[in-house]
Amino acid sequence: MYRQCYRLASAPLFSSAFRRPQRGVLNGVPRVRAAPFSVSAPTDGSATLFQDLGAEVDGPNLRVGSPGPSELAKCADMLRQAAAWKMSQEDVDSLFHYGPQKGDPGFRRALATFLSSRYGDEVLADELIPTAGATQGLAMLTSFYFSTGDVVFVEDLTFFIALEFFRKELNLKVISIRSDSEGIIPSELKRRVDEYSSELRTPGDERPFRAMLYCIPTYHNPTGRCLSPERRSELVRVARECELLVACDDVYNLLPISPSDDQPVKVSQRLLAYDDIAPGDKTSGNVVSNGTFSKIFGPGVRLGWLEGPDRILEPLRTSHFIRGGGAVQHVVAGLAEGLIVLGLLGRHVDHCQSVFQTRARVLDAALRKHLPAGCSWVFPEGGFFIWLRLPENVDGGELETSVLQDNVLIFSGRNFSPDGKFNNYVRLCFTYSEEEQLSQGAEIIGKHVRVLAESN
Repeated sequence: MYRQCYRLASAPLFSSAFRRPQRGVLNGVPRVRAAPFSVSAPTDGSATLFQDLGAEVDGPNLRVGSPGPSELAKCADMLRQAAAWKMSQEDVDSLFHYGPQKGDPGFRRALATFLSSRYGDEVLADELIPTAGATQGLAMLTSFYFSTGDVVFVEDLTFFIALEFFRKELNLKVISIRSDSEGIIPSELKRRVDEYSSELRTPGDERPFRAMLYCIPTYHNPTGRCLSPERRSELVRVARECELLVACDDVYNLLPISPSDDQPVKVSQRLLAYDDIAPGDKTSGNVVSNGTFSKIFGPGVRLGWLEGPDRILEPLRTSHFIRGGGAVQHVVAGLAEGLIVLGLLGRHVDHCQSVFQTRARVLDAALRKHLPAGCSWVFPEGGFFIWLRLPENVDGGELETSVLQDNVLIFSGRNFSPDGKFNNYVRLCFTYSEEEQLSQGAEIIGKHVRVLAESN
């Protein structure tokens, strides 16, 4: 698989090729000036989460990891059509009752068919549980199997919200695993498991895992890279050997991109596809795929899914959390069934993939035009972000504060490191802002990098 790299100096870059495994293929508001990011920012009168967090600005927004306003504006009409279809069904009254613990069967069948066609690998309806988005799915999975003081292994780098959740809400011990240009290093995971072996929990019948590995193997946040097939196989082997539950953040899997038209996009198999178990085996399986509609439709619908083996998901289905209320997001899942059955979601995903690819290319070209020597990046293989390396003497936090003077929002790299590393990096989102703003943002970033590099 291609890896398009850019270097505006002699800083080292990485390049590697990825191949797809040979598996069977099945028959595609008012604006406010931003304040520095803070989860405790005041929310008086805020209309969106972005405003709550001080992440709205009258300028290029390269921080927010979301589809842009033009994509979200299409959701209302699609949902109206889906709702009309669902309300016309004979069994619609059941939509407003407590849903079945496994989740609405119509939604699960539709989602399984949709994902199978997109993944090129069979997804089974009985291996899906609806959730209220990927964050809630991760919370449900982690809090059920682990408790205060247990260990969670994470990539260095990883999604900053997951880090805060593990540390502050669940009080888990976060252990970083070194990564390189190809992603998480399985041998490093094994080494760290051995290093902390005495601190890992003892598996039992209901909690059969010693610790959890949280990872983003496909279109990684923040780097945009994909774990190679060889490493995926090795990671599953290590997880089985070390009795680890692997929680995969698979929220970007349906959004591959390429740097040019002569380099077609490549779809990577999710890690779960490497965790092969025999049909009907309820005692094996270590990997769960955590997906969401937030990146492929709209974050406000708060709908997602967990996909995995019975060994992991059946205890969740029979947990008091689900038994007390039935299927999670039952009504919303019913509407989402309509989105899928009518073909609306498929067409929208295709549209978003095309738009996001164009925006990524625009930002990439603008960075090459405006950034000074000492900056480098790798064109992402998918997802939402470009991971930008700055000159060694430029701090990402300083740059984040500096560009805010010109109404540009970016995110400093240290937020994504469990060990506080990557100080001279920033994450740039290319999906939220329009092309003109992306170009403008790159020019402003380049100006501020030059000033900071000369003054430090």
